[in-house]
Parts: sequence; C-alpha cells; structure tokens
Amino acid sequence: MLKFIQHVFQFFLKGLRWLLDAGFVPHALNPLRHLGALTIFFFWIVLVSGIWLFIFFRTSVDGAYQSVEYLTHGQWYFGGVMRSLHRYASDAAIITLVLHIVREFAFDRHRGKHFFSWITGVPLLWLIIPLGITGYWLVWDELAQYVALATAELIDWLPIFSDSMARNFLSDESLSNRFFTLMAFLHLIGLPLFLVFGIWLHVLRINSPQINPPRLLMSGSLLAMLVLSLVFPALSQGQADMATVPGSLAMDWYYLLIYPLINSWSLGWVWALLIGITVLIFLAPWLPPQKDKPVAVVDLDNCNGCERCVVDCPFGALTMEPRSDGKAYEAEAVVNPDLCLSCGICVGACPTATPFRSRSDLIPGIDLPDHSMAALRARIEQAAEALQGERRIILFCCENGERIRRLADDQTAVVPLVCMGQLPPSFIDFILSRGLSDGVLMDGCGPDACQYRTGADWTDQRINRERDPNLRKRVDNALIAMAWQSPWNAHADTEKVLAAFRDTLGAEAVPAVPPASTGIRRASYLSKQGIAWGVFAVLVGLFSVWPRYRLLDEGQAIVSLTFSHAGQRVEACRTLSQAEMQELPPNMRVATSCPRERHPVVVSLEVDGLSLYQKSIPPSGIWSDGESVVYQRLRLKAGEHELHVGIRDSGAAQGFDFEARKTVSLKPGQHMVIEFDQTNQAFNIR
Repeated sequence: MLKFIQHVFQFFLKGLRWLLDAGFVPHALNPLRHLGALTIFFFWIVLVSGIWLFIFFRTSVDGAYQSVEYLTHGQWYFGGVMRSLHRYASDAAIITLVLHIVREFAFDRHRGKHFFSWITGVPLLWLIIPLGITGYWLVWDELAQYVALATAELIDWLPIFSDSMARNFLSDESLSNRFFTLMAFLHLIGLPLFLVFGIWLHVLRINSPQINPPRLLMSGSLLAMLVLSLVFPALSQGQADMATVPGSLAMDWYYLLIYPLINSWSLGWVWALLIGITVLIFLAPWLPPQKDKPVAVVDLDNCNGCERCVVDCPFGALTMEPRSDGKAYEAEAVVNPDLCLSCGICVGACPTATPFRSRSDLIPGIDLPDHSMAALRARIEQAAEALQGERRIILFCCENGERIRRLADDQTAVVPLVCMGQLPPSFIDFILSRGLSDGVLMDGCGPDACQYRTGADWTDQRINRERDPNLRKRVDNALIAMAWQSPWNAHADTEKVLAAFRDTLGAEAVPAVPPASTGIRRASYLSKQGIAWGVFAVLVGLFSVWPRYRLLDEGQAIVSLTFSHAGQRVEACRTLSQAEMQELPPNMRVATSCPRERHPVVVSLEVDGLSLYQKSIPPSGIWSDGESVVYQRLRLKAGEHELHVGIRDSGAAQGFDFEARKTVSLKPGQHMVIEFDQTNQAFNIR
C-alpha cells in the first residue's frame, strides 16, 4: 500500500515537472526543484509585509478590526496590498510546503539516515498552522470570531485548563484588550522565533542547503502574488459580533481545513485525527525501517586531502581533519558513519577514482566497500564484451531501476549504480576511448527526484566540464546522453530515450535548422512562465475563500449554556476543639476545618418542555475541590421558546438549588448566552 501511494505521488510529480519544464528553461529553474527554498521565500514576504501591518495595528477589541480596515481601504495603495501579500504568501507557502513533503515521501527521501530532516520537519507543521490561525484572530472579523471560538473549544477538550477558554469568546464583555496583545506577540514574535530555529534544525544535517531560490523564481512568485493582491484583494468579512453567528463564511482552506470537523465530529475524534496523522508522519521513516549500508571508507594511501569529496557530499558526512598517517599532506577526509548514506557521490568526486590505473590496484582515496570502483570497472568490461553491432550503448542507471535492467540486450549493457553521482567522468572517457561502447546513456532519477539530493546536479556539471573532476575535452559530448535533460526528458520512458539516443549515434550530420530568434524564444518562455505563475496565483486565491462554509442552516440560532460554579462541600465545615488545634503544627492552626471535596453540579436545560441537555459535571482539581465548568452550544430554530434551566450543587437526589424560566424570542443567526451570576446567585439569559 505504501509503495502504491508513492507511485501515485511520483506519477503526479513527474507529470507536473514535464508541464513546468516547457517554460522554465534551463530546467534548473523548474519550481519543483526549489520547493523548500520557495517556502522560505514566501515566509520572507510574510515577514516583511507583517512588519508593515503591525506598525498600524492596534491591539484592542475595537481597534483591531478598525486598524485592519484602515489599511485595506484607507491605505489600499500600499497597506491593502501588504495585507493581501501577507495573506496570499502565507497560503502559497502551504502549497509549496505540501508539495515539498509529498516529493520527499514519493521519492523515498525520508527513510534511513534521511530521518533527521524528516522528523524535525514535523514540529514545523505544528508551528506554521497556529501561526496562520493566530493571524486570522488579529483581524477580528466574523471569520476570526468563528476561528477563535472553535479553536478554544478544541483546546478545552484537553485536560490543561481548569476553566473553559471558549467562555472568553461568548460575549463582547468577556473579551479584553490583553487578548490581542497576547495574539500579536505570539503571531509576530513568539511563533516566528521558534519557526526560525526549527528551519535551522531542519537543514542542520544538509551540506550547503539551498535557502534562497533562483532570482527568476523569486521575482516570478513575488510578481504573481502582487498581481493577485491587486486583482483580488483580501477583505474582512464584517466586524465580529458575539451576539450573532454568521450563516456562512469564506474559509481559507489552506489553514482552516480541519475546522468544519470541529462542528460535525466529537472533539475527541478531531484530536485523534490530528495526533494520528502527526504520529504517522513522524514514524514514516521506519515504515518499514531501511537497512543501513556499509559507509564510505577512506584509503589514506590514495587520499591527498583535496577536499572535493567533502564539498560534494550532500549530507555533511565528510570533514577534513589533521593528517594522521604522517604523510606530507595537511589534512585527510574523515567519514561520519551516522551521517553517511552510502550514496557514492564522494567517490565520483575523487580524482583518484580513475579506471585508467593499471600499474596499481584501483583503490581510490574514498570508496564504497560493497560498490567499489574496481568492481565497477570489472562489470563494465565484462558487460562490454557481450555487446555487438555498430551502435553499442552502455546504459547506467540507479540501483533501484529494476525496470531499466530489462532493457539489456546484445546492443545494450545495463550497469546499475548506487547514484548517478557515483560515476566519475573518467569512466566515460575510459569506455569511449577503449572502444567498449559507441555511446553512454545515463538514466538517473533526475534533479528533483534524486534520493541523494545532488546526484543529477553534480553529474550535469561534471559532464559539462563545470565541476571537478570534469570530463576531458577530448571526449565527444555527442556520444553521451543524460536522460533527465532536454530533449531526452520529453520521451515517455527509458526505452524510447534509448532508441532516440541510438538513432543519433553514427548518423550523418543534418544541416542545422536556423533557430528562432532569441527574442521569439524569450517571449515564448516568458509566456509559458506567465501562464504557470497565473495558474499558481489562481490556485492560491481560489481556495483562500472558496467554497464557503455554512455555520448555520436557514432560520437557526445558537444558545450557549456556560458558567463556572463550585458545588457545595461534601462535608460541612466544623469548629476544631482546643485539643485538636494543639495537635496541629503552629502554622496550620485554624479554628475551622473544611473538607476539600465538593459535590458535582447537575445541570439541566429544557426548551419547550423537551430536555436538550442534562449532565452531572464533576468538580475540577486533583482533590475534586475546584469549580465545575459547564459549556454547551445548542442549535435552535428561530422563534419563540420557553426556556427552563436549573442546577443542583448540594448533592440532593432531585430538584434544583437554582433555576430560572424565561420565554425568549430568537432571531435567525442570533447568539443567546445563559450564564450563572455567582454574585447574585441567579441565572442571566441574554
């Protein structure tokens, strides 16, 4: 089942990559290759725009909404754009973040020693979502009112607070200005600080992590968000009014996807879903566990301390340490077995990993024990002996390319590698100069699918003579093909890539067709990129407000029964005798002794003679000596109703110690609150 899900994700991502490759040329600019960096860039936009918004934001019940409205309408030319940028960049970050998670999971880059980056990303999810939710609270419109109340109800289910947090959002009088001060601190300082630390921890084990995307992607994404902000500005949904409940809301489904479940499920099941998904994501690297491979081994007799393996290692598993064998080199490479993923990219970077060595054994300065360079040379020579014909091809593939190995025939030899970055360019020179084949085809995972991050990138640069060790100039690049590059990646599968490459070998030169002018090509690429960014902007804007979510059916109202009340003591207080007081320590001598335990509070609510709510609420506290907290929201049809509410706190078997009856007339969308006034010992229905 797990493999099936991964294959579905791979199919989706490869199709999306093919579509985007048409416009983002060179293909290194494909946004799918920079999802993590794009997510961080969107957070930079959120940060900068958020600072501007905070300058004008007032942390008060009335000032919060008014200040946001001023920015939106009174300062629309800048403040309104900044608000929309803040909103849409936050939503765009969720899209790129989800795609980033899906890509890492689909291509199995989360298991084994990849686990650290994966599990440190899980807390980031629990930071980003609350960060977005608290931002909605600060607007204090109808959506903020709903989000604040639903969030409080969800938190109240946890046995953390003795009182109900949701009771603070039932009336305008119960909400204080300090709430917005706290939310502003959490949204602008507290959570962002933890997020920055979490991102640092997330990339800690990655060598030279890419924090910033290419400038073209930064400018394109920023322009897309700006256009979206101008065409479809973010607006508030009416000032929050605790006395009413909006019938429907334009929901931001990127951050508020779980909220409809709070109304339709029990809160316990909602928490079970959230915790279950979190645990499943956290345990994904060990479902099933990946077997560790033998790590790279350094041979000091052939290591000259050139540092190329250290620079090219994607996971920082290699460091340069002072020389330990007394040779005239300053440093030697040292492998950290806890970080080494046995990908062999370091071997491909080693200048001593050359197959031309004949006077000594082929032992590079660094090598993989179970996939040595000597064994690779022997396999290539053995496979080449069986090749026949005029267009013989040696096809290199990654070790998980089981399907590609079936392409082996009398004209094609398939040689698997751990990673394409394991192949030193000198091996290609060796194959072609010795006549072992007429062409070399490399069919790796591709840049955005490489399990070891940089295998395809480093191979590209080495073959194109842009990175050491590079391919010698004497080698004809026309005899080499990398299947993930244009035009090869336009083919449906490896078999077609192989056939297309074989057709080019030995073919007579065809007169070049004059290419389209640079201006025409550039206009074509820009138009395709514009379409891609336009679709992305539409996707961001669409699900930030659509589909609308209906809170109440037509003609319904809400009645909230809520209060905090302490039941009477189980045993009455009594006066201690002088002898009993003498037995107590001096600091505990009081004239009256009162047992701590209290009776539960029995609550009943009847509407038109029908019992809608009846429950015995136990006292809070470890010693059962606290208040019983009542919180219940009921939906009623609008119209006139006879209400009867009562509580029993004395432990009696029946009857009520306090009760009230009242005829009320509910309007559609009205929110009525029933509370118990502790001072006057009476119910308030308003």
